[in-house]
Amino acid sequence: MSDPEFIESQECLNIAQQLVEKYYMFVGYVDLSLVHFVEMDGYKGKNSPPYIMSGITQSWAKDIIRSFGSSKIYCFGVWSELWEELEQSKKEWIIFRALYSISPALDGKIRNVDIQDYGFIVEYFVRTGFGPYWMEKENLPSLLKGSDVLPLVIPLSDND
Repeated sequence: MSDPEFIESQECLNIAQQLVEKYYMFVGYVDLSLVHFVEMDGYKGKNSPPYIMSGITQSWAKDIIRSFGSSKIYCFGVWSELWEELEQSKKEWIIFRALYSISPALDGKIRNVDIQDYGFIVEYFVRTGFGPYWMEKENLPSLLKGSDVLPLVIPLSDND
């Protein structure tokens, strides 16, 4: 088994840009220049998630990255083979969730989930009849189609 090959993902970046613009109240704080969007080609473990969102919090690691001329301290990666099979709306939700997971301090940290996911995302899917296990569902409502923003409930701040 060889290590995966990482390929820049313009598609993921484009979706992220649209989400930051349209859902500014939720993910407008995210500086996309800090996020590396990649597709991963190669062997994927059976239990590997379809996407990975990671941050770099150690100052020594950030210093090494900066020494190579990069300011990116987050990486969003999707498995190419799985990504190609997903419907557009699910891609939007996955990237939205990943963007929201970025700490508002933009310090390389990832937010903790509320029990199993971010509460306001689960609440939306429960209210709309999809249930809490939305990741396994098909035909999710699109976050980007049309001009209206979906009626998501703004989450309480982490300090509440």
